Amino acid sequence: MLKLLFFVLIWSVVPIMAVMMCNEAKPKKGIILGVTLPYTAQHDARVLDILRRFKRAEWLWVLIETAAWLPLHFFGGEGMAIGVMCVMFIPMILGPYIIYARANKKLRALKAAEDWATPYSGGMVIDLKAAAEPPRPVKRWLFVPPIIIALVPGILALTTDVGEGERLGGLIFSASFAVVGIVCLLLYPLIYRQRGDVAGDDSDLNATLTRVRRYNWFKMLLGTTYMTVFFSLAFWLLRDNDMWTMIVSVVFMAALIGFCMATEFAVRHAQERLTAGERSGYVDEDDLWLWGLFYNNPGDRHLFINDRTGSGMGVNVGRPAGKLIIIGTAVLLIGLAVFGLTMAAGFDAPREGYIEDGTLYFQHFSEKYEIALDDIESVELLDELPEARRIAGTGMSTLLEGRFTVEGYENVRISLNPQEPPFIAITTTDTARIFSLETPEETAAFYEEILEAVA
Repeated sequence: MLKLLFFVLIWSVVPIMAVMMCNEAKPKKGIILGVTLPYTAQHDARVLDILRRFKRAEWLWVLIETAAWLPLHFFGGEGMAIGVMCVMFIPMILGPYIIYARANKKLRALKAAEDWATPYSGGMVIDLKAAAEPPRPVKRWLFVPPIIIALVPGILALTTDVGEGERLGGLIFSASFAVVGIVCLLLYPLIYRQRGDVAGDDSDLNATLTRVRRYNWFKMLLGTTYMTVFFSLAFWLLRDNDMWTMIVSVVFMAALIGFCMATEFAVRHAQERLTAGERSGYVDEDDLWLWGLFYNNPGDRHLFINDRTGSGMGVNVGRPAGKLIIIGTAVLLIGLAVFGLTMAAGFDAPREGYIEDGTLYFQHFSEKYEIALDDIESVELLDELPEARRIAGTGMSTLLEGRFTVEGYENVRISLNPQEPPFIAITTTDTARIFSLETPEETAAFYEEILEAVA
């Protein structure tokens, strides 16, 4: 089930990106695939041919990615499948942008060959009249209630009589979701610090486009904050039921993606509709955008800038901090691939246990236990794992590993396949370790060896 959920959540990015990219082929503010074209050029047969080929390539990429991903769900274990998915995430993300960049290059070459210039070309344009319009009040206080509500699980964990593991889990859980709200709160005012939309010489139109962008940016961030906190509360209340937590997670992801896409397309449709009748000429800032994707203007002091279409933001790679952000993003993607390979290797690593010089040693990849035999207070062979809840680590159908809260034990670390009992439970004065070896037979034999060593 976890493998299916992971597959659906990550694979869903593929068609979503195709839909977003193909929408860039529709003219908004005179911009098609990151290239500003006069009204007559937008309907040129050669332009339309480039757009057809572009959209066909984007959806072909969806088919290729789907064909590559489907076997991961039906073959192999969870660890290997999820590990390979993490590695494949890089080409999945980069592919649509590479297709976009190639189409942008072709369209720019055609524009240069035909000399399709617009009245406002060759630099950054600011509409002073539209910029002078007073912004709507920044309603930061609306983000405060969900941030406070997100802290409820942590407060309950601190004020109720629960174990140390449960308390730590509640604090980590609350902090994680509160951070989402705080990030949205910090991002919200950025939209008012950016240059307003400038499509042409109609200041009223530019002001309308700016208001549309700002309103939907606010709506998306606020909606994300509230939806996230309601999900966190539902997940916390149902955390003991794996089926319901899975259902809640899927519903939340589907609702959040649907909401954000609906908000984004509301802006895009407004930009398309409001500028559809423009004939006098558009603002042309193509030279400031690499491949139509990256804003590169060292003369602009802003680090964060509005995307040319839609409601999103990007970074100015012409600034040193912008370059660092792009490099950091690349490092994160590479790190994701390394994490995937590491996870796959970890699942296949053997579980080994032995006793040497009065110490019990156990290791499974990076999980290691060293327990002095003199410190052992009890040893049990469990035919069934008590009720357990993950605090930090891996919780899959074929691998539980890391720190857990386990009924009847304190300060527990686990490393086992829950589908292959029995399990060895060792308790000392202040810790408990529950683990198993490669096979049930090896686990039972090692249990007998431990009993003899501590007798």
